[in-house]
Amino acid sequence: MTLKIVENLQKLGFTGNEAKIYTVLVSLKQARASEIAQSSGVPRPKIYGTLRRMEKKGYVRIIEGEPTLFCCVEPEELIFRIKTDFMFSLNETASELNALSPTNDEFSSESFPKLGIRV
Repeated sequence: MTLKIVENLQKLGFTGNEAKIYTVLVSLKQARASEIAQSSGVPRPKIYGTLRRMEKKGYVRIIEGEPTLFCCVEPEELIFRIKTDFMFSLNETASELNALSPTNDEFSSESFPKLGIRV
């Protein structure tokens, strides 16, 4: 696990523990909670709660059984989902901000230069 990957995942909205766990799961493919705790450095008491939250977010899948195993969503799928969610939120925010724009001359759209943003 590299610090750079953890930092980049945190920039994408992961908590520090989520980033460490996801990174470990990418390399292990699937693992028990104890293995994830040992490899990630995340304290064992935090592992199960963090994994459950990650499942709700769609970052990991839980394979119920004896023992319970955890696996990560494929990185390509995760990146696609994050990108799609981000673009939806970005477009929605832009629409909402544009709706707030006053219609008087002082703040008309011609008063501000257009920003060409491509994603």
